[in-house]
Amino acid sequence: MKKTIFISLMVGLLCCWSACTEDNSSMGIGQLNEIEVEGLAEDINVASYQGINLKDLIHPTVITSLSEDQLAYAWYLYSNEGSDGPYKDYQIATGKEVDYEVNLPSGTYTLVFEVTNTETGYAKIVESTIHTTTSFSKGFYILKETSEGTTELDMMNDDGMIHDLISTLSGAPMQGKPHNLVMMYSGAYIDTETNKTATTNLLFAISDAGKLKGYRTEDMQEIFNNDNLFYSGTMPASERPGTLVTGPTGNFYFSNSGVRYYVTMTSYGGSAGKFGYPVGATGSKYVQVINAIMGYIYWDNADHQLMLVDYNGMGSTPLEPAEGVEYPDDLECISSCVSLTAGTVAWFLCEQPSTGNRYLLKTTSSQYVDEAIQIDPSSHLAHSTVQSGNGISASYIYCIDDGKVYAHSLTDGSETNVPLPGIPSGEDVTFLTNQWLNFSSLSTDYNFDNLIVGTQTGDTYKLYFYDGLNGGMPINAATKTASGTGKVKCVRFVSPVIAAAMTLAFEPNPFPLSD
Repeated sequence: MKKTIFISLMVGLLCCWSACTEDNSSMGIGQLNEIEVEGLAEDINVASYQGINLKDLIHPTVITSLSEDQLAYAWYLYSNEGSDGPYKDYQIATGKEVDYEVNLPSGTYTLVFEVTNTETGYAKIVESTIHTTTSFSKGFYILKETSEGTTELDMMNDDGMIHDLISTLSGAPMQGKPHNLVMMYSGAYIDTETNKTATTNLLFAISDAGKLKGYRTEDMQEIFNNDNLFYSGTMPASERPGTLVTGPTGNFYFSNSGVRYYVTMTSYGGSAGKFGYPVGATGSKYVQVINAIMGYIYWDNADHQLMLVDYNGMGSTPLEPAEGVEYPDDLECISSCVSLTAGTVAWFLCEQPSTGNRYLLKTTSSQYVDEAIQIDPSSHLAHSTVQSGNGISASYIYCIDDGKVYAHSLTDGSETNVPLPGIPSGEDVTFLTNQWLNFSSLSTDYNFDNLIVGTQTGDTYKLYFYDGLNGGMPINAATKTASGTGKVKCVRFVSPVIAAAMTLAFEPNPFPLSD
């Protein structure tokens, strides 16, 4: 049976702990040492809803000279996310073993083991942190094109691969080829169990035919689609979704009709997660942020320019070229990222269709296009078929040229061959992306930095995940691999971290917004 617990340490809880500590310290040293507990791990990871019982994972040893009839045991478990009272309100078991099946939403919980001397009332208390995940709440999602030219999803979690999720959940793949895969922390929606507004982590799959599905990553329940994402009703047939972004006070949606927004701040009563009417210029999937309070930089597909939408979705303005900066007015954006190591610069790689020339547009201010560099036509970046930025460990744009991976320097334009240890020479490299998670004020348990390289053999893909990058370069063989049918177009990591929207105002680039 699914159980949800919402509680965290508040003043009442702190007072409870303080009082207990004061009582213990007032006792004689003999009493303080009369009960000891060993063997309770500080951190325990558990897959939720999988029939796992804590008694199979936890085996504490109680060391005492007291007899069993002088002892009482109690176990408590509370979530670290909410706030609702002292830990004693959340008892889950009695006895020396904790008989408790873990059926909890993904998150971080505190497990309390209390051993009490029934004659004196003295209690020994020890804690452990429980990290829970579900089959869908932590892992790499893989957006792919099927052999029929439709859109599908695979997933790799700690237990292995899950294939063709869209067909499994909906009965068929999405119409159209893959366009984008988006992770949204703090996505608003209406919880049908409570009929109240709520927030959760959402994953959106988007096809180039304008089809969209938004899934709750806790259980992959379809929350949003083309019929219910807008307050105005079903999306028009001409609508082409680009991407969705979590903002500091609300969330954004970018498409060919403009930029839409809804407020998530609880002081405004929450949100149903539906978007209102668009503002500003036509959007795209290429969106970056340098300072969330300044707003979000995005590529305007219709007017071929960079735009800035303010953080509360009230309007957008173009980024004007800085003094002396010039570039053609008919560019098309083909790749984008933010580099923290290059001085927190947002870059947009663009191509001029009429000539094939490529230009690199950079901004560090969210106000001006600070640089517009024409890419050397003889460079690998100029001829590359796939590009992806390194976000947090090097000042590179990775690219694939003639089946090989190169790193193009954002600072001086030099290029370096990227070693790919462990990939057989006969495999054709067709995909790459740098994916990272870099929270600092929230749980850092899931942080990582991977260069992910894909190869294709017939209709079978294989992904190699390189961890522990040294200056942006792989130094060891891939730590894990994933494979399936179809052609990979996008990879996104999903974590069970619950990130409040305002957190992203101060941590604007904890994960890539686009490739």
